[in-house]
Order: sequence, then structure tokens, then C-alpha cells
Amino acid sequence: MPELPEVHTITNDLKKSIIGAQILDVKIDPQYKVIPDNNSFVKLVKGKKITGVSRIAKNILIELENTGILHFHLAMTGRILLRDKKTPDNWTRVVFLLKADNYSRILKFSDMRMFGKVGFYADLAGSNLLKKYGPDLIFATPDLDSFSKAIKNKKSSIKNVLLDQSVVAGLGNIYATEALFLAGIDPSRLSNTLSKDELQKLLTAAITVLNEGIAHRGSTLPDKMYVDIFGNPGSYQEHFKIYLKDKCPRCGSGVLNTKINGRSTYHCPSCQK
Repeated sequence: MPELPEVHTITNDLKKSIIGAQILDVKIDPQYKVIPDNNSFVKLVKGKKITGVSRIAKNILIELENTGILHFHLAMTGRILLRDKKTPDNWTRVVFLLKADNYSRILKFSDMRMFGKVGFYADLAGSNLLKKYGPDLIFATPDLDSFSKAIKNKKSSIKNVLLDQSVVAGLGNIYATEALFLAGIDPSRLSNTLSKDELQKLLTAAITVLNEGIAHRGSTLPDKMYVDIFGNPGSYQEHFKIYLKDKCPRCGSGVLNTKINGRSTYHCPSCQK
């Protein structure tokens, strides 16, 4: 599943590539359903000019001139691809034909499992996106007291709490696992047992791994599901400390891969307490 660094990379690339373009046409796979519905979506979007691109947590927002917002959530297997010509891509669900003064391009949303979302909203209030998320650690660092309160109030495993988007926006399985290793915290620890010092280490670690992930343009796992809008993989997987590893890079102990709430969780029983 694309997490914050992957979505941030896609958003930044779209900003540089499609602002100013006009949406000449839209095609939707009849098996795929967009919001509000396929026919209305085409009428609302066709002919509109793209004026901005932004992100809220793992949601990508494309602003249309005097109209509204295109919303994309990649979920498990979603991709956004920008092509110069009609290149065949697997699992294509929505296609936008873009035209600017100096180029024509095709913007595609593909989704193998069809858990992703594509929608049009007249404004952000209608999307409910502003109410669902905690602080975004790339845009604003919460003070330690606020972070501690949000963590301790949940009283669940710290790994589960980090995946709760109302606590921290954008963290997913990979980056939560890496942050917990960097902070030296056992992912199964109850969140209300962490000391203030441990929470400070965790907050710092989460910010660090997210920024490292962005610097390496995201993580592409062996399934190769994530690529950027140009079809290129990220490289942060080459810098994982604990995720998908067999041995701890610090102490050499065997890494445990357990399930927490159904999610694979890698940790070192010696270094993480």
C-alpha cells in the first residue's frame, strides 16, 4: 500500500507536470465506480483546467479552475501514471486526456484490486477529508504533549496506534515499523506504557523515516506495485533497517516477523523493548 512518502512523491511530480493543462476527455472503465457516479463525473470534469495539486495525508487532490477538486486515494494497489502516448497499462480504471500549450498527455488511474477511490467534490468540506486526520509530520510537527496525549489515549499496541490516521496522518505499515526500530520500541508495547522520553524518540524517528522515504522517492516492494507517475520505482527499500530483514543491523540477532492486527511486523527482540 502506498504510504505518505509515495503519495508525497506522486503529488510533487504532478505539481511539476500537469498544472495548467486542460482535461479534454475522460474515459472510465464501466466496472469501476467513481464519485458521485461515472456519467456525472465526466460532465463535471471534462473541459476543466488544472490549477493546483496538493495532498492531505495519503489523499491526492487536483484542483480544477472555478469548479472543484479531483480526489484520488490509492488504497492497496492504486497507481497514477502520466504517459505521452497511448501506452497499454494493466488495470487502467480512469483515463484523462490532458492538453496544454506545449504537450498532450494521458493521465491514468490504475488499480488492480479496485479498493482505491476517485471522486469529484465541489469543495473540501464535501469530501470530509479535513476531519479525519491527525497531524501530518511532513507539514507540521506536533508538540510532544499533544503527541503523547494522542498516543496514550488509544491504549492499544503502539504499532496499531501509529497506523491510526486520526493520531498521525500518512504512516503505514512500512514506515511505522521502521520508526519503531529506530526508536528502539517493541511494536507490541501498549501505547500507554511509553515514557515521555520514548515518545520523543518515536516522534523524531517517525519524522526521520518519512523524510528519508521522500528523499528516496518512496519504497517499491518485491511485488513492484508502487511506481511514480513516470513508471519508475522508489529506492527506499534499499535502505530499510528492519522491514523485510532477517538479521538486526545493530546486534545481529534474528528479526522476528509477527502479525499485529493482521499486518506483518518486523522487530528485533533484543534492541526493541
